[in-house]
Amino acid sequence: MAKITKVSETDLKKRILAVEADRLKNPLKLRPDRAARSKLEKSHAAAGKIMGRWMTGAGFDIDKLRNTHEAREAELKRLVEAHKRDALRQAAKLRNKLHPGVAGQVKAFSNLAKKRDFFPHPTFTLDTPFLIWSNPQLDLDSQAAPFDSWARFKYTTSQYQGTQKVSFYFYWASPFNDFAVINATTFMSALGHLKAHAPWTFVVNTSKVDAYARFGLWLGVPREVNPVGYEEQWLAGTRALGSTTTGGDTNSTSVSEGLQLSKTMFAVPPHTVVVFEVALAVGFENDDGDIEADFQSGSFRIACPLVVFSLLNSPPGIVISP
Repeated sequence: MAKITKVSETDLKKRILAVEADRLKNPLKLRPDRAARSKLEKSHAAAGKIMGRWMTGAGFDIDKLRNTHEAREAELKRLVEAHKRDALRQAAKLRNKLHPGVAGQVKAFSNLAKKRDFFPHPTFTLDTPFLIWSNPQLDLDSQAAPFDSWARFKYTTSQYQGTQKVSFYFYWASPFNDFAVINATTFMSALGHLKAHAPWTFVVNTSKVDAYARFGLWLGVPREVNPVGYEEQWLAGTRALGSTTTGGDTNSTSVSEGLQLSKTMFAVPPHTVVVFEVALAVGFENDDGDIEADFQSGSFRIACPLVVFSLLNSPPGIVISP
């Protein structure tokens, strides 16, 4: 007789952290590698010097131009800070609550979970993640609790490109002797603020940041990053564009989203562990600028209250070994 899968959460955590460490060492190359980047930076700097010499030779008062741009940048910074204060006030209205877009659905699922004969197919509710983790690692403030799991973080960088991710991990060990086919759904609430800053240079300078929600199902532990393996939804993003004539730029946007993500027709082999990863990913690109993703100030935070899934077939019953 086959035995029911035995799962060690400690072992699962170790394996997932090892995979995340490998992802960090081998990120997806969306833009040129370090060597190519060095050439681009030299070219960018050389172009700036040429433009500066040309402007000086043409009689432009560079100091006056710089002062004008600095005044404009200061005003843009003030407007962005005011925008963030507005976002914080809106988030404060939802203090310690889920986004209205998901709160009602989560409450309904938590109530229906007690009624085992309500759903047409056997349905399972996973209400507490066994791991909340970031990659690259951040100093997270987080809580894992039934129907009330959340994380808070702030990320700032002037790196050329990359992704910062915060994930909630749930798991289920299939007790069946045959393949089980499942449909899975999760909910995420995200309250935060994104900012992109591109200072004035003699050439075009850009900075951008986007936030995405991701939902992935894995047999055993998460594998290499593969867009096909994730259900992904864009949440918000902002861009900044600096140039010789317009000066530096700072833009921002608030994040206030409640959303549902689903994966369908996922086949689970007999007696296999399924890991569900629900993540908020921040993707960024900078020339000489910097970005900030704030999901920590005031009442900003991200929350993932549950994963729920249903069996679409009727695999042979559970075999319990003596």
